[in-house]
Order: sequence, then structure tokens, then C-alpha cells
Amino acid sequence: MPAKNKHYRLLRWANILLILITLLAYLAPYISPAVFWPLSFVGLLYPWLLLGNILCIIGWVILRKYYFLFSLGCILFGWNHFQSYVGLHFTSPGLPESSIRAMTFNCYGFRHDGKNGVRLTTDELPGSFPLEGMDIICFQEFPSPRHGNYFVDHIKANSPLKRTVYQQGGSLAIFSRFPIKAQDTHYFPNRVNGYQYADLEIEGRIIRLFNIHLQSNSVAGIADQVAEEGANLQDKKTWLRIRGMMSRYKRAAILRAEQAEEVVGQIEKSPYPVLLCGDFNEIPQSYAYYIISRGLQDAFKASGRGLGVTYNGRIPALRIDYVMAGPEFEVLGHRIGRARFSDHYPVYGVVRLVE
Repeated sequence: MPAKNKHYRLLRWANILLILITLLAYLAPYISPAVFWPLSFVGLLYPWLLLGNILCIIGWVILRKYYFLFSLGCILFGWNHFQSYVGLHFTSPGLPESSIRAMTFNCYGFRHDGKNGVRLTTDELPGSFPLEGMDIICFQEFPSPRHGNYFVDHIKANSPLKRTVYQQGGSLAIFSRFPIKAQDTHYFPNRVNGYQYADLEIEGRIIRLFNIHLQSNSVAGIADQVAEEGANLQDKKTWLRIRGMMSRYKRAAILRAEQAEEVVGQIEKSPYPVLLCGDFNEIPQSYAYYIISRGLQDAFKASGRGLGVTYNGRIPALRIDYVMAGPEFEVLGHRIGRARFSDHYPVYGVVRLVE
């Protein structure tokens, strides 16, 4: 066999292997991590599998080989997954006065350098995150200082968001310019993750707004250490760290699945149209995303543009923050902002209630 043909054969089999792994990623949302957790990890790789398939298409086209059809067919077969990561909406409709502008933001405690850093001071708050034009803001990892809360005071004083759902000692917070008719907050045992809802009166109608924060993977610290020290695969310590990361991921994935099922139970009980914001700590190729999003519109898929990356930490290319709306809403816009102090980007969604 000529060397050239041998190389083509190896490349072809590598492409087929890539496609098979991508198909497993497509399957990941439908299998609970409690049943088979490694599949959820394969789903986490989807952005990189997508990139690999795109590179295969480009490579085979350059080589003038029809094998590009393999990866092209794989991407088209998983088009719904592609749309959950790449927004193709390049026109923006006009926004009527009845539009509801919502933002979800894991603000990371408003700390300068991560969880152990110093919080932004009152002088640094102005301009640190947008308040203009917002009707609703849902925060995760919201700070809870022991003496007062100047973050709450700042938001109320500099925006029309005068109504709040917030507990001293908690980490979830809702700010609204609409009257709040009812509210509830539930934290999971770690008191960091949980969900809350607020029934908002908007032009004579009631909607139920959910703010949720699912279990973190708790692997960022290990990932940072591996990145800083380098991944020497011949070093036993590297493999121990990788094993620790996988163990933490397994526990977190199973917890998120359980938490998501609890949230879904609350959504199903809602007597009102549902608007949902939050940090899932899961990408769309996950069981938690799949069961929460059933019956809801993902604002990014409905109106997003470009890459849907919302996480700014060591682990790149993740979309884990969402704005979702029930069928009673029309999704009019979606945007991902920037923040200099958090490992998440603020995510904006614009919706309106259908008449």
C-alpha cells in the first residue's frame, strides 16, 4: 500500500472515531449521570468535538476527498446541538415597549481575584456591571457581608430595581422593577446552590421568575494547578490530580441531576408563565439542561448570535448560564456581556408576553 494511501486510511479512521465520540455526546442529555456518569463527561467535550469535525471537513476539502461528508453529516445530524452552541441569528427585531429585559449573572461574590479576593468597594461598584435598562436581574454567588449589604443598597439606589428576593446569609438574589406578589427560596444542603422564585405582576398579568444555581464541578482549583505546573503524564501526581478531578466531576454531575429534577418539579407546579434564569454549571449536552429546558425556550437558541460561551474560567468554551422562557413568551433578543471580576459573563435575554 502506498504511504500516501496509508496516511489517508489512518486519517479516515481517526475521523470515524471522532464521529462516534460525537454521537455519544449527542446521547449524553438523555441518560442521567446517576445511571452512567461517564457519558455526561463525553457531553462536556462537545465544543471540542464540534471543532474537530469542522477541521476534518476543512482538511478533507483541501485534500479533495469526499470523506468530508462524514463529519458534515455528523454535524447536520446533531444540528440541534450545534444551534445550542453557535447562534445564527444576525438580525435584531425592534423591541416593543412591553419587552421584559432580564439578566442572569454569577457575580462570583464581586471579588477582584476569585473567591479569596477582596470584594469591590462602594467606590468601585459604579460601572462594574450594567444596571441601565434592566427590568430583572438574577444573581448567583451574590455577596452576603456580615454587616449590612452595600451591594443591595447600590442596586436599589441606581436602578428601578427596588423589589428584591434575598436572604441574609444566602447567595441567590432577585432584583425586579415589577411588584412581587409571592416568593420562596430553597437552598440545597451546601447553602451555596439552590433556587428561588418570585411571582411578578407585569401589566396586570403574573409570571413566575426562577433563579437557579446548580452544583459546581469543584474542579477549577485542580485545573488551575495542573495548568500552572504543566501536565506531565509521566508524573504520578498529575494522574492523581486528574483522578481527583474526575471523581469530583462524577459527584457533582449526579448532584446536579438530582437538583435539576427538583427544579423541574417546581416548574411543573407553577400556575403562571415561567421565566427562568441561572447558572446550571452544565452545557446544553447534559441531562440537567435537557430536563429543565423541556417545554421552555432557550433564549440563545431562539435569538443568539455567535459563540455561546458564558464561562470565563480555566476550562474554556463552556456555555453554562441561561435565560429560558415558557411558550407564553416571545423571545426577542439574547446577548452575552463582559465582566472583569467574575469567571462568568452576564447573560441578557429580552422577552415579551404573548397577547
